[in-house]
Amino acid sequence: MKNEWITAMQARKWMKKNESFLPVWHAYVGSELQLFDYFSKARTVQDVSEETGYAEDMLASWVRVGLAVKHLKRRPNQTFRTSKKRCASLIGNNASPGVKALLKEIMELHMPTLLNYPKYMVSQERARFDHELHGEIVAETSALLEYFAITKIKKMIRHRKVKTIVDLGCGHGGYLRKLADELPDVEMLGVDINKNVIVKAREESRDYPNIHFEVGDINSWRPDEGTVDVILIHNIFHYIHPDSRRGLLDHLNSYLSKDGLISVITPISETEFGEAFSSAFNSFFVAHSNLFALPTKFQLKELSESCQFELFDLDPIVKEGSWYTFWLSPSVHVNELRQSSLSGSSEQSINRSRLTRSS
Repeated sequence: MKNEWITAMQARKWMKKNESFLPVWHAYVGSELQLFDYFSKARTVQDVSEETGYAEDMLASWVRVGLAVKHLKRRPNQTFRTSKKRCASLIGNNASPGVKALLKEIMELHMPTLLNYPKYMVSQERARFDHELHGEIVAETSALLEYFAITKIKKMIRHRKVKTIVDLGCGHGGYLRKLADELPDVEMLGVDINKNVIVKAREESRDYPNIHFEVGDINSWRPDEGTVDVILIHNIFHYIHPDSRRGLLDHLNSYLSKDGLISVITPISETEFGEAFSSAFNSFFVAHSNLFALPTKFQLKELSESCQFELFDLDPIVKEGSWYTFWLSPSVHVNELRQSSLSGSSEQSINRSRLTRSS
């Protein structure tokens, strides 16, 4: 009997830990099916089921979970309403595409991979990340970091004589648009391997005549001639095999101006911040044959030195996820860059016609 009691209590503890998963699952289902919109005003489960065609018993169960995690509120006459305080980012015109994309990434990419972890470990096989299928979701979630990083990027380049910026792995071009709002005379080019992502980037940037996009592989893409003043490589390292990261930086160095800068954003492994999240994130990456382990601080320093870059201003921008931002510079004095009166003689010989041609 004692062993049975211990077994039951141990299971009870683990059951309780599952509660933290429920808000994410509930928000994902509600976001995918627009249920938070249907319940934006007090309504019965039956009314919503009849309007949508969704199974009434499953909808009722989803509503009960919503009450438990406080995403929904109980109203009179067996009606229910979405909590505007807790779910504002999931309702109507205020719904955040970034939040929806994050929920999709967690539930459709991360969770299935992590649930298959035992199979991958035993078989030593790996999943394969489908860039065409999931590239737009990842581009949207990567855009969530723009808010936290853009101020630092603007501050660094605002007082420098920057004439060209290239964003490698540009996603939907959010960084370039935010920079173009302040730097309308700077020629900007986004490069991404996913054709669908580039189509959307062009569409969203149609009001910015100084921003253009190309489909290309960052490992081989380069300007037709000349150099680039600023290169952005944000959330790129986990797509590059650790043995190939030096080759990528050497390639970038071949067309970065002598006083140029590389802006890097990446989650980092084994840091003092966000250890649980970054470890799980790392597990997701290494379970794929075409995604790779996150770098550590030591590895980044070793990599930059081997490529003759100076790494500076390494700061966390999202501590919970262990996301860091930093700069790489081939020759500029770091102390000068840290001064408030930033200036620089930026070499600009990139082929302007290439950046301004119709895209």
